[in-house]
Amino acid sequence: MTQVVIVLIIIAILVALGFGLIGMVKGGKEGSDKMFKSLVTRVSLSVFLFLLVLFAGYMGWIKPNAVMIDAPVTQAPTVQTPVQK
Repeated sequence: MTQVVIVLIIIAILVALGFGLIGMVKGGKEGSDKMFKSLVTRVSLSVFLFLLVLFAGYMGWIKPNAVMIDAPVTQAPTVQTPVQK
């Protein structure tokens, strides 16, 4: 469920990016207002997404990729020096 919400927020961020592009192409006062609203929307959604991912990780709803965490710890091979007689 959390992954679906994350994907939907990312899609909403991309849609806001598209609206900003339309505002940039239009230009003028109306385009500037559209770009500003799009920027505010993108920043707000991005901050919300970041906080949601942090909270979901804290609550255990999502799990980090533990490839390196579960890797066995090995000792480096020791080099034996020959004993001089």
